[in-house]
Amino acid sequence: MASVVFIPVYNQREHLPILLEELQAIELPCDTILLVNDGSTDGSERIVRESGYPYIDLHENIGLGHATRIAVEWALERDYEIFGTLASNGKMLPKQMHRIMDPLREGRSEYVTGSRFLPGGDSPNLPRFREASIPLVNQFVRAMTGARVTDATCGYRAYRLDIIRRMQFDWRAPWLNTYGFEYYLYAKILLDGRIPWIEVPITMRYPEKGREYSKIRPVTGWYELLKPWVVARFDGKRLDAPAARPGRQTT
Repeated sequence: MASVVFIPVYNQREHLPILLEELQAIELPCDTILLVNDGSTDGSERIVRESGYPYIDLHENIGLGHATRIAVEWALERDYEIFGTLASNGKMLPKQMHRIMDPLREGRSEYVTGSRFLPGGDSPNLPRFREASIPLVNQFVRAMTGARVTDATCGYRAYRLDIIRRMQFDWRAPWLNTYGFEYYLYAKILLDGRIPWIEVPITMRYPEKGREYSKIRPVTGWYELLKPWVVARFDGKRLDAPAARPGRQTT
């Protein structure tokens, strides 16, 4: 199955070169790395263009969801079957990419997301705010979907693109341009109950205390992160999934 891992890049001049070196040092468990310059203005755009990987240049930073949609459309047009996401800020380890991709390539799942809290996962330098807030988000997700997840906010994920093709709702809607896209899709999969999904242990490494670790904006960013779960729960829209199959299995 042809697979692509998408890397959104927004002002990551410091971290992106390190990530590219780490990618070049491993045997990739995917066919293609796709970089998307999401309106960077700090020199990251030049690094993307000179990386040697396929890339898309967006001249305006609209949001992660918008960049993801553009990358998904690129993958669909080229008949890729598996789509993954890797952050450009250095928090996710390229050498663990196989943990996300293997369950899909082996047919054990259709949607895979990482968890720093499963046995075998880790989160060095995890900020106290994140340490306290992630369990609360997990409880919120359970209230909205009924599913028990251990790390609802982890963005290290991959899935079968056939899920996108089966969608019975507008996945290009403007309100999904920020954090909405990935969390709305995740919520719909959990609510549907017929698409096999799993969490796998991964490491999320954070910088030392005092250094920037996220571009999520206070208040509005967290609202954009939580809103998709509520909308997915109550909007009545669904995935056109195939016949019932086993649901969650954590490895």
